[in-house]
Amino acid sequence: MSFMSPFPGMDLSKMDPGTLTLLGAAGCVMLTMHFTVQLVSQHLFYWKNPKEQKAILIIVLMAPLYAISSFVGLLDIQGSKTFFTFLDAVKECYEALVIAKFMALMYSYLNISISKNIVPDEIKGRVLHHSFPVSLFLVPFFFLGRENLFYF
Repeated sequence: MSFMSPFPGMDLSKMDPGTLTLLGAAGCVMLTMHFTVQLVSQHLFYWKNPKEQKAILIIVLMAPLYAISSFVGLLDIQGSKTFFTFLDAVKECYEALVIAKFMALMYSYLNISISKNIVPDEIKGRVLHHSFPVSLFLVPFFFLGRENLFYF
């Protein structure tokens, strides 16, 4: 019984490891794109909770960005290193956005509002000490309270 390749004319047993790696990575990128498009289209079709679903869509779109960035990092063609550096910078910035959206999603699910008093009464006035390197530049301790929280 002979194994029939899904790609006629391509003998996988005679390929070098680099090409096999690229082929496997390309397949994984395609799967990631397929599942992401499917999930995004379902969220857009059943658009019931815009605030939560917007955050979910931003989080879901992180997977194809990681997949494409990793695939471009594997490529060894002219200009791929520069493009990978650019994609990596975009990925890092997008990751910060995803973390912020994840926190907003958790706040939304837990029904926590930033405008509310978010320091519990039990720990108000508690003394917090800065660790060694920070204490060289800031006061060594401070009292926890609403006035110590900064909003961006």
